[in-house]
Amino acid sequence: MKSFYLGIASLVAALFCVLTLVFGGFLVDISSVVSFLRWIQYLSIFRYAANLLLINEFMGLTFCSSNNTQICQTNGSEILTELDIDHSTSWDLWKNFVALALITVGFLILTYIQLRRIKKTK
Repeated sequence: MKSFYLGIASLVAALFCVLTLVFGGFLVDISSVVSFLRWIQYLSIFRYAANLLLINEFMGLTFCSSNNTQICQTNGSEILTELDIDHSTSWDLWKNFVALALITVGFLILTYIQLRRIKKTK
């Protein structure tokens, strides 16, 4: 019976990872998804992590020509706007971090509950 639960747990974990990867915006454009499934993007660990890293890397950057530093075509803020990532305030960076922390705490709580449910053997 233990192996049955282990198989179910592995299946659910893989399903969760695939769903959050798909709805993270990497494989499918979120605007092309039917409206009643778009809420899944808010559970995506990949979405929050990618947004956090993109804001951290591109904010304050200016991209100039390698031959002439006087010709600067674009900056990091324009790239983030093209990618449809909120970046106007410093909270936009931290809300992704807070979302990742809350998802982590949620999974730790679920893990603790499941560990408490295990019957102790002598």
